[in-house]
Amino acid sequence: MRGGVGVPMTVAQQAEAYSRENGLAPGSRRRKRPKESFEENDRVWAVFDRDDHPRFKEAVELCVRNAVGVAWSNPCFELWLILHECDYGQPSTRQNVQKELEALRPEYARRGAKIPDCDDMVERVEGAERRGTMLLREREKDGCAPFGNPSATVGELTRAIREADKRARPSK
Repeated sequence: MRGGVGVPMTVAQQAEAYSRENGLAPGSRRRKRPKESFEENDRVWAVFDRDDHPRFKEAVELCVRNAVGVAWSNPCFELWLILHECDYGQPSTRQNVQKELEALRPEYARRGAKIPDCDDMVERVEGAERRGTMLLREREKDGCAPFGNPSATVGELTRAIREADKRARPSK
């Protein structure tokens, strides 16, 4: 489901159900499907942004309770893309964040195809992760943790992907 009031909650519910149905959630009674290739450290993730969704916090809490990873951004996903380029610490609206990204990444068009050049940005993902962590610490300091604007946990997902890749590669 894309757009609309229920997006984070719907994404969270689907992730929780998938995790439970496939034996990946704590206390899941169902065994992992033999045809699936789930590994011991596999994890289901839900990715969504804050925007104006009234059930955002409830969606995050549902995921956390059910050991589903959560990669969220506030106010919008474009904040995560900006963090690949520079620091971004001022509270803002989705529209202003999109304008800022458009200024930083001319190929991104907030009123058109909202597609940045990810091949170029992937080279700076670790910097974005550090900036995202700094934003979360700043929200803690100013008493707005964990969901204050601006903030993002998408870096936790990208870090987990890199770590899983390292574990999967044979040691040399």
